[in-house]
Amino acid sequence: MLKWILVLLGVLATLVAVPFVVGLFLPKEHIAASSITLSHPPDSVWKIVRDLGGYPNWWTDVKSSKRETDIGEREVWVQTDATDQALLLEVVELVPSRTMVTRIADEKLPFTGEWKYTIERAGGGSRVMIVEEGEIFNPIFRLLTHYFLGHHGTIDRFLEALGAHFGEDVTPVHVG
Repeated sequence: MLKWILVLLGVLATLVAVPFVVGLFLPKEHIAASSITLSHPPDSVWKIVRDLGGYPNWWTDVKSSKRETDIGEREVWVQTDATDQALLLEVVELVPSRTMVTRIADEKLPFTGEWKYTIERAGGGSRVMIVEEGEIFNPIFRLLTHYFLGHHGTIDRFLEALGAHFGEDVTPVHVG
């Protein structure tokens, strides 16, 4: 009986240790970028992207989005997802009708990073690109993201929801 308990403990330790060690060898930092093209002009797209408080109206990943007390000149938002996990964001850069950069402002999370939204004219419509520069500190979460979840997942869901908001079926293109 003791032999089986030791075998079971060894198997459990291996199931935790191997992913942890593999995750240690993966880079903490990552860059992921995706883009879509919409038939709507940049100003219309900008109004929707810039309105962080309106995200729950069209992006099902966000259950609520509430503006908090600003940090200096920077807007601060708390976005809550469908599982009630809250994410504290701050707007760190704005170039009206063109660029917005948001950064995760919660240092207690196992990850951090920023999204740079860029909207530019493309033909009679707009090209929307999001570049995520992030870090994942937890080696097991790093492994899961790298091999199973992917770094583009949330960006692509955002862009697909944005397209659907405008009545367009879009497929994000990975550009980095």
